Amino acid sequence: MKNRIFTLLLAAACTLSLRADEGMWPLVLLQKIQDPMQAKGLKLTAEQIYSINNSSLKDGVVRLMSKQGRMFCTGEIISSKSLFLTNHHCGYGAVQELSTPADNILTNGFWAKSMTEERPANFNIGLLRKIEDVTAKVLEGININDEEGPRTKALGDKQKLVLAGLKEALGDAKNNYVVEISSFYNGNQYLAMYYEVYRDIRLVGVPPESVGKFGGETDNWRWPRHTCDFSMFRIYANEANSPADYNVANKPYAPKHHFPISLKGIEKGDFSMIMGYPGRTTRYTYSEGIKYLGGKERPMRVQVRRDIMDIYEEYMKADKNIRLMYSDKLASIGNYWNKFNGEAHDLSKPGLYEKRKAVELEFEKWVKANGKSDVYGEVTSLYDEAYLKLNQYGLYSVYLQDGISNSQPMTFAMNLIGMPEMLNDKKTAAIAKGTANSMAGGLDEMFKEFYAPIEKRVLASVLRHLYEDLDHAYLPAYLNELVAKNKRDYTKIADMLWKKSIFTDKARMSEFLKKPSASKLAKDPIYMITNGYVQKMSVDLKPIYDDINAKMGRAHRLFQAGMLEMNADKALPPDANGTMRLTYGTILDYNPFDGAHYNYFTTAKGIVDKYKPRDFEFDAPTELIDMLRNKQYGQYADPKDGELHVCFLSDNDITGGNSGSPVLNGNGELIGTAFDGNWEAISSDFMFMPDVQRTISVDVRFTLFIVDKLGKAQNIIDELTLVK
Repeated sequence: MKNRIFTLLLAAACTLSLRADEGMWPLVLLQKIQDPMQAKGLKLTAEQIYSINNSSLKDGVVRLMSKQGRMFCTGEIISSKSLFLTNHHCGYGAVQELSTPADNILTNGFWAKSMTEERPANFNIGLLRKIEDVTAKVLEGININDEEGPRTKALGDKQKLVLAGLKEALGDAKNNYVVEISSFYNGNQYLAMYYEVYRDIRLVGVPPESVGKFGGETDNWRWPRHTCDFSMFRIYANEANSPADYNVANKPYAPKHHFPISLKGIEKGDFSMIMGYPGRTTRYTYSEGIKYLGGKERPMRVQVRRDIMDIYEEYMKADKNIRLMYSDKLASIGNYWNKFNGEAHDLSKPGLYEKRKAVELEFEKWVKANGKSDVYGEVTSLYDEAYLKLNQYGLYSVYLQDGISNSQPMTFAMNLIGMPEMLNDKKTAAIAKGTANSMAGGLDEMFKEFYAPIEKRVLASVLRHLYEDLDHAYLPAYLNELVAKNKRDYTKIADMLWKKSIFTDKARMSEFLKKPSASKLAKDPIYMITNGYVQKMSVDLKPIYDDINAKMGRAHRLFQAGMLEMNADKALPPDANGTMRLTYGTILDYNPFDGAHYNYFTTAKGIVDKYKPRDFEFDAPTELIDMLRNKQYGQYADPKDGELHVCFLSDNDITGGNSGSPVLNGNGELIGTAFDGNWEAISSDFMFMPDVQRTISVDVRFTLFIVDKLGKAQNIIDELTLVK
């Protein structure tokens, strides 16, 4: 069975040129798409883009990672001293952490005029060093149709074993590496990614928030755009150019590659490619999944998030200090609120469901006609059974993610789930007390972005959604009792919880953590609700979720393998999965709807036209507005029309995680930084839409204009390799 799958993958890879514009391509497949890329205008070879043994473009692309290892954005190295560029919204959290009311660099911007002024940022970056195909190792002794439960366990055990071996083979360097084994084609292929992780990252420059977020949520996912969505950081290393913890003695990392920057401009039809770390796409989602997401799951996420955002914005607009405190939270919730809102609209429209259904019917016919029922015959029934249960029980996990996890007191309570049992057990009591002591040391950070009036109202909103939207049989008994007793007055319930719970007051929480009590925690009302909800999911609903996941996982794997076999003469790009990908296309305009046309670039004139002094979303520094009105563009004006180009469009295929990715011309020179997709293709994670799907990028010349003219950071400009 394994050999047959390898043959299918090879057959698919050999035909990639058939649909080369669609897809986020793994770097190991670049040799297969080199010809169509060069036909569109690429001047480089696949080896110059991705090479293990030699310097290549991939060495200039960075993967932004939290200190805990979670990937969240992309960036690109733009100087020999490891200066790197990413989006403003990618650096937002780090900049906010460095800001105070007295030194609000989030609002005012920041430019280090020397390396000694650069400030430590609280995240890591990973540099991809190599990719290794480990499919044979992972699937050794495991067949595609093995019984699901034992197969899942065997697969998990094998991945751990293989991963341990890969790390051990790194020797002394293993402490500086993160190695991840990623699944491609829904478990039909496995590639190991080796990331060298640098831990000393420092903020170099960021424009004022009014520049980096110009347009706010009103313009989010929309074209035309006029935001300068960028921030700049630097990677530091020890004397050996290796990763090291922050130390003033560290030196700028010497990169294997940095991107030269083109000031020549772009034109419609020019080749463009993007390298980065797209998060997740699900372009093989079953038709019933489209119906579930568009009709139930996405609309509920939208409503829960919108209610929380409304509370945030009410207070943020009234108080600039609250705005600073909650700005990162609002941005985090709001970005995907907008995306989910668009997906709820698009996925519920006629078209996509019918197209998926047609593909599935063709697949079923092919299975029967080719005698493949013994391998793929159960795909349809597996999907139908899984989605039937997901429609009944799927929202419980949604409300844990989008509701409870967005209430800070409930999140605090989640951190202590299981502690009463541990405290009552002599074997684990010391561990529990150690956990409490550790949490006590982090209370200042936990309550740094905690404003009681906001959090009390958010708590009431979350409780209302839980009770009004879900089956009460799977809610905590205590919550059901509270709602009945208080006649669905959620404000009153929140007031009561606020007065009694340790999780709503820093002093009470500190007192508890110094001397943790099992009985006190178990009786805490917010703990009772949060713990009760988690217990319902992890105990009562666990068999249901296990069954859903088992059926869904098996159906995905079989359907993908079958589609590869059925379409052996066509290219089937693998879904994005957080690994480095390349997408290529052209600079291109589009027609969003009947009678309308969108140009492929915007200019500074649009900023002046949208500018509203003291507006929450469309304010801008008066110095910037004056320069733009007087057209003081310097060397950053376009050589053909004399205007300052701000943002541009390309038909590159990207998704979340690509934020901050380098947009490159055919010579591998930087022309912009990707930061968004467009509203008309908001559902592109589910289907490629070549007629309207566009990537929105900041023109690098506008970025440099802001650095130079507004930031007056000539020292940064002097570092760069500019191509005129």
